[in-house]
Amino acid sequence: MTFHPDILCPFCGLGCGDIGIDRDPSGIAPRPSGCPQADRLFRRSMAVPTDARLGGAAISMDDAIAEAVRLLGSSRAPLIAGLATDVDGVLAALSLAERIGATVDHERSDALFRNLSVLRRFGWSVTTLAELRNRCDLVLVVGPDPAAAFPRLWERWVVPEPAFADGNGRSVVFLGGAPLPETVRCLGGRLETSGVDTGAETDLATLVGRLRTALAGRLANDDPMAALAARLRSARYAVVVWAAGLFEGPQPDLIVEGLVRLIRTVDGTTRCAGLPLSGADNLIGANQACGWRTGFPLRTGFDGGGPLHDPERFDWRTRLRDADVTLWISAFRPETPPLATGGSVIMLAPPETSVAPEPALFIPVGTPGIDHPGDVFRADSVVALHAGALIDRGLPSVAGVIDRMLAALGQNARTREAAGC
Repeated sequence: MTFHPDILCPFCGLGCGDIGIDRDPSGIAPRPSGCPQADRLFRRSMAVPTDARLGGAAISMDDAIAEAVRLLGSSRAPLIAGLATDVDGVLAALSLAERIGATVDHERSDALFRNLSVLRRFGWSVTTLAELRNRCDLVLVVGPDPAAAFPRLWERWVVPEPAFADGNGRSVVFLGGAPLPETVRCLGGRLETSGVDTGAETDLATLVGRLRTALAGRLANDDPMAALAARLRSARYAVVVWAAGLFEGPQPDLIVEGLVRLIRTVDGTTRCAGLPLSGADNLIGANQACGWRTGFPLRTGFDGGGPLHDPERFDWRTRLRDADVTLWISAFRPETPPLATGGSVIMLAPPETSVAPEPALFIPVGTPGIDHPGDVFRADSVVALHAGALIDRGLPSVAGVIDRMLAALGQNARTREAAGC
């Protein structure tokens, strides 16, 4: 058995680089890390099927590429979605989308656009995980505990003492949500109570509005929200943390808007910044790559001959209903959402994936950071991380499969030109 220390985890977006992996002829298994995602998703067996499937029947990779090209080349309303792959895979998918006039979107883009819609309208002041760890002395968590999506957030980025906090330590306050039991154990004495009763007032937008009112000095001094406002103003460096993907109820972007305005108010008297968390399955990397290639974020379509961005029209759930062919890419984890479509589905996913109903065409691919190297972006959008390969199971990368599709499409075009078509 071989032990690999300090392996980068590409799954949730925190970019933890201390995962221990044991490897033997049967496959790989992680040593307990405290993260349920890493402990589950790094466990991979060598004994997996590597054949593609057409209608559930095994076919060769050459035949699978030919069938994918036939479907995509004749499509009138193609969709490339899921988009859960490394940066090279996303760039290849964008090249394919441009070639066939497809729409592109990431499976988890809802969380991203709850934040981007506010950024477009108001701008914002946000910080990084490194600033959170090294400078922040007060963390205000608004809404559900982000550890539900980012399990080691507190352990990795808040528990360590700030490097530049003059020995004052760090406190964490929750507003509108309760810390998970794991978070309570992890943070211990760093947790403070806000004193705000949220039992009867669970609407998060209302709570944020009340805190903004307190910051404006329009609440009585004995109101617990006024005390929280004073706590924010007295901090040396406060960071407001939220995970918009966990917000429930209508118009979650209004909560984000209230937080952006709140941060701007506090930042007028002391240092304050936001930390909006999203980014599982390289969501941030997909959005960055789309911006490099097109000048637009995700939810961009090429059906008009050039890139056109529309966050409502090109939401993958909306486009799925009308797509005649969907290329679904999910290289990180063996789960996919229900794909309710009347069109054909081509799926690029790990061989462990269980799919119901069976897609028209299934092509097994490797996972970045396990089966092949790949670059992913951290959840705070500022750091690209390189994950190496751990095992060789004979599985191609998403970029490799799509490059073969592009080559075949080009060959088909040249053949038609030579025939005078």
